Amino acid sequence: IRTDHISTSHHTIPYTLMTVPALRVQCSAAGRAGAFHLRAPRHVVFQAPAGRAGLWKREDRMDGDRRDTMTVRAGDPDSFESSGTDAAANQGPPTLVWRVFAALCYLVPWIDSISFGREIYRRFRNLLVLYLVPGPLAKVYFSSQFAPLIIFFVLFLAVVKNKKLHHFVRFNCMQAIMLDIVIMLCHIVKAYLPAEIKWSVIAHLVDMGMWTTCMGTVVYAVFWTLRGYYADIPFVSESVYHQVALSEYA
Repeated sequence: IRTDHISTSHHTIPYTLMTVPALRVQCSAAGRAGAFHLRAPRHVVFQAPAGRAGLWKREDRMDGDRRDTMTVRAGDPDSFESSGTDAAANQGPPTLVWRVFAALCYLVPWIDSISFGREIYRRFRNLLVLYLVPGPLAKVYFSSQFAPLIIFFVLFLAVVKNKKLHHFVRFNCMQAIMLDIVIMLCHIVKAYLPAEIKWSVIAHLVDMGMWTTCMGTVVYAVFWTLRGYYADIPFVSESVYHQVALSEYA
């Protein structure tokens, strides 16, 4: 490649003499540049502002976009952090009032399990205290055959599905209902036992085992509830978590 100058009456114009291979290389480079410009987008997505004033304007615009953007986040029913007016009561650990309220829900399975302890109360007189604690409420609970059903719907609709209450209360209320359902199933199984077993020593052993299991589970749940912890019962608490979570969106 050699560069010379052509002199005219006004000024000198430089020109370049190229060999054929060098001319081909330059033409191919120009073709690639033209193709790149054709593939380039027509709209500018981002352009750096010129000067400090432009940078301030861009930051103000980005702050406005963030304020106008609404973030939707699924709430965790097991977390104390919540958003919204309905979940305002779920903030913070449960107070003493919430813990006592949640523990009172376990009176329902407590009342249903005391009938298994006839043999226990006869042999161990000191355990009659567990029979006398829910005594006045037991009369109301067994006053009618529809009373347990009415109490079930009242607890489920007024407590479990009430999102204004603390999640700790709703969880324990639902767990008390699930425990009561399990105890009622034990009563049904016992009622259909053969007469040879129902009026034998085996029935006394079955009653003692059922009373120990049911009453021990209820006392365990009440103990941890009064301390402000979630009582984890195998095979029951997991189902309770799902039920309370579904009630959030029902």
